[in-house]
Amino acid sequence: MKKGAVISSSDPNCALKISNLHPTWYYTWGPAGVATPSSVPFTPMCWGANSLAKVSPSPVLLGFNEPDGAAQSNLTVEQALSLWPSVVALGDRIGSPATAGNASKPGSWLETFMAAGPKVDFVCVHWYAPPNADSFLAQIDATWAKYGKPIWVTEFAPADWAGKYPGGYPVDQVKAFMKAACAGLESRTYVERYAWKTRATDDVHMGTSGLFNSDGSLTELGVMYSEI
Repeated sequence: MKKGAVISSSDPNCALKISNLHPTWYYTWGPAGVATPSSVPFTPMCWGANSLAKVSPSPVLLGFNEPDGAAQSNLTVEQALSLWPSVVALGDRIGSPATAGNASKPGSWLETFMAAGPKVDFVCVHWYAPPNADSFLAQIDATWAKYGKPIWVTEFAPADWAGKYPGGYPVDQVKAFMKAACAGLESRTYVERYAWKTRATDDVHMGTSGLFNSDGSLTELGVMYSEI
């Protein structure tokens, strides 16, 4: 099984939420995990430039979070490459920076980064789009074809950025997407790990993709994910 969980360690219910999803691994967008009741394996992340001093050496380390996003780690390719030796020194296996943009597109941030030849043992991917599993899996296949390295899908979920469906796509469409997408990821030998990205159920763009109710209990979608 490859299914994971991603919950911020600042969430007071972080440990319980992770445990309730029955993942085989988890991360928190940071260097430190939490004590989950079921002792789920933790993978640290070097979120951005200011995170380097906080990360301890680890067998596996995730790289920068959305460096191509101004609201995220916000790094140019040149800045990221200058910091990368310090990232590599902290892990045995290193995940690439996970970009907000499509990493398989020509001229993408990650394409430029990878062209410099940095040590990257697996490619991290983010995906937010309409609930079309075929389109999603085609992008994963294209990323594999482009870089030829194992893939971790560290954030993915249907998101209605256009606002056609206030609160997110119809939940039946999201459920169908989850079922097909996760099955496709499980069947691809080059996909090592994946983690569904949840937001609050009242989120304008992704509410129906949420795994938890406001009280921390699982939504119907959360129950479905927990049983994968």
